[in-house]
Amino acid sequence: MRTPAAPTYLLPSDEVVDAGRWKDPDGVEIGDTINHWDPFTDLRVSRAVTVDLDAVRTECRLGPDAAFAVLASWRCPTRTRLGAAGERVDLGCTDGLVRAPVTVQVPGPDSGGRVDLTTRLVLLSAGAEPSPISPRRTGAVLWTHTQRVALEGSAARFPMTAVDFGTIARVPDGAAWYVDWDHEDLSAPVLGGVRLLLNSTNLRIIGAVRTASDDPAAALIRSLIECDVARQLVRAALDNEQFVQTPEAFPDDSVGRMLSELLAMVWPGIPVAGLRARALNEPARLDAELQERLLG
Repeated sequence: MRTPAAPTYLLPSDEVVDAGRWKDPDGVEIGDTINHWDPFTDLRVSRAVTVDLDAVRTECRLGPDAAFAVLASWRCPTRTRLGAAGERVDLGCTDGLVRAPVTVQVPGPDSGGRVDLTTRLVLLSAGAEPSPISPRRTGAVLWTHTQRVALEGSAARFPMTAVDFGTIARVPDGAAWYVDWDHEDLSAPVLGGVRLLLNSTNLRIIGAVRTASDDPAAALIRSLIECDVARQLVRAALDNEQFVQTPEAFPDDSVGRMLSELLAMVWPGIPVAGLRARALNEPARLDAELQERLLG
């Protein structure tokens, strides 16, 4: 087990900061799960942060002119591995309790699966007379809190992008969706190696993948997309000699590991070599078994 890195400067106690719950623009609190996440709509959340600046200065042995700021950021560690920070809120060198709102906007196309919302109290200026063990560098993190939020719904299971198929030479203009990936490079990260492209000109498909769609056929369309994507992945996996020989050899978060977990979920206990033989001898039955598992 790795030992967490210890800061080289004094830190205040956790009690100096009181962070409220994350809320959406309508004031609804954000819990550990967002059940109706939409991959084509940005998620904007905010929280109120109250900081006891006198206590921070005392515990960090900083002078009365030390200045601080709070900021929030987001990161998607399980899908895109992208992230960004929101706008910094300067607290200045005021005294006593200071309450400030922090806001962060998570782009829907850049996220999925899980998003980490992190709030930080940082040092802007150490002031005139900090102690030798006080934080001194601008941007030094004094307090941090991270909330993990699962983005649930049918659209959260696979990275996707809406694009006009008329601009992609290798895809027919009228196709509804297309799985864009390199069948050979199974060691590539899932988000870097696989993406579901949806035709942005097909409004029914775009509407159907939205979790809150009012189209009565939306659930069926999503199931068909899921089943077709899985079928393409399974066929490509079983056609790859390297994968069939060493299905467990691929690193975490790689395309190969995703394929191995997919096969184990659909056909638990059946060796990959056996599935390869079945794909060669009874491909239609293999497809039917996949449908039974995903659509049943």
